[in-house]
Amino acid sequence: MKVISESLPKLRAPCSRSNSLLEDDLDLAVQQQTLTKITIAETSEGFYLIVRLKWADQKDWYLCTRRDRTQPRLFKDLNRLNEHLKEAYPTESLELLRNQGLPEPGSDKRISQLGKGE
Repeated sequence: MKVISESLPKLRAPCSRSNSLLEDDLDLAVQQQTLTKITIAETSEGFYLIVRLKWADQKDWYLCTRRDRTQPRLFKDLNRLNEHLKEAYPTESLELLRNQGLPEPGSDKRISQLGKGE
């Protein structure tokens, strides 16, 4: 595991439907062997995942829940998260970023327009 300690928080793209994945999507990426990188970002509130895929290697994708696609799914325990990753999403390595912030919630025009009758 590569650990980048005491790094300054990187400005990340806002989290929205256009750059978020569900666990089912991540499972499919593993089956299709398109998962190239897993990064764990540590915050004061917990840990969240950022992944890279072969077909969009320069784009960060956040693992989210169906309930909220504008915030990354937070994991509270790093040991449990690591065990889950080893079992479900095996990769040779992963990156751990310390002292990170949560990405800003993004907006999704489709969702915001639903309330406007469009």
